[in-house]
Amino acid sequence: MYAAPKIYQDIVVPSPTINMYSMRPIHDDVTGILTSSSTGDFTDLERRQDKCLAEMEQLQARLNKIEVDCAPASTGPGKVDIVIGCGVGSPAVFLGAILARKSNTLIKVFSHSSNTAAVDSGVTNKLLKVNRHESDVTGVNIIYKDTSAAYFVDKPGRQVPVFGLSNILRYIARSQGYTALYNESNLNAAAAIDEMLAMVDSLEMKSTAQLLNEFVKIISSSSTTYLCGDNLSIADIALCCCLTATVVSGGQIPRVLWEYLDTVARGEYEMRVLKAFINGN
Repeated sequence: MYAAPKIYQDIVVPSPTINMYSMRPIHDDVTGILTSSSTGDFTDLERRQDKCLAEMEQLQARLNKIEVDCAPASTGPGKVDIVIGCGVGSPAVFLGAILARKSNTLIKVFSHSSNTAAVDSGVTNKLLKVNRHESDVTGVNIIYKDTSAAYFVDKPGRQVPVFGLSNILRYIARSQGYTALYNESNLNAAAAIDEMLAMVDSLEMKSTAQLLNEFVKIISSSSTTYLCGDNLSIADIALCCCLTATVVSGGQIPRVLWEYLDTVARGEYEMRVLKAFINGN
């Protein structure tokens, strides 16, 4: 058994006769294909591709137009539409006249059943003279009521009343984009205006000699006509409304404040409505 020959000795393994390194590259065949009659097929494919791209561009242009057409219209500042509730002779009465002139809207005056104070028809007639310009939209409604502080409601019936002359002015400046009157992005300027408005709020509630003298000091030490900087601000509007209310009611104001009021009332267009109330007083 151990003398038997190994079985693999009888197996003959043939050697490969193919030289793999001398084989023709496969891309030679592809080159032949590409340069044959299929060239016309690729040309057609390119044309179809160009056509598809052109159609896609047209489709994109149509989509862009649809987006523009369906996009909501840009909403800039709209017309003022507020109700101001205040007592007869309140500074807010004169603020209403300024706002109507500034926004080019009409003003209307009503007396609520709760109002027990006599309404000065002369003041009412002067208020209505603000309407003598080209407008058919009522933007400011003044309602005389038995209330100690003025309030406003924007878009009547939709909001809770907000009290305070300064709050009315801040809201209007923000909603209408009156940045020249109150620019919150300028922190220093806005802070100075807010400080003046806080003082005016106290003056609105009760005009006292001490408060008036505080404004005398501020205006006397100022190098400009206005309370805060070189231009009219909502602080000036608030103070002028308070001073006008004092003058109309027969009260006295220091000469410095009278000259300030007269100068500001002869300045900006909307402020000129105050001249009808302070002239002759």
